[in-house]
Amino acid sequence: MESENQSTWTAGEPVDGIVHLKTADEIARLKRGALWAGGDRAAEGLAKNGELSVTLIALKRGAALKEHQARGTVAVTVLAGAIRLNGANYAAGDVAVIDRGIPHAVEALEESALLLTAALR
Repeated sequence: MESENQSTWTAGEPVDGIVHLKTADEIARLKRGALWAGGDRAAEGLAKNGELSVTLIALKRGAALKEHQARGTVAVTVLAGAIRLNGANYAAGDVAVIDRGIPHAVEALEESALLLTAALR
């Protein structure tokens, strides 16, 4: 089992405690995978430690994430495309910060890529 203080990186190894995430490269890699080819979405955790989780999510047009709640505060950054989150439209470059426990749902208005940054405590 992973210790709370142990960091996990799938998008490269840290240099002096910093991992440089090249989101365009990560999106392209995600879209070459089987999950994307066979479904309406794909996701991969890029980094995780005891306090923070960073996940890349790619959604095809019309894909929906049913209403759910997060156990900590989350930031959803739209890297590409457009989504509807709880009735509001977000485009590339927009960020939604959602407090812990707030119900939310996402629908892809077009093919989209999101970066989900979650505070785990």
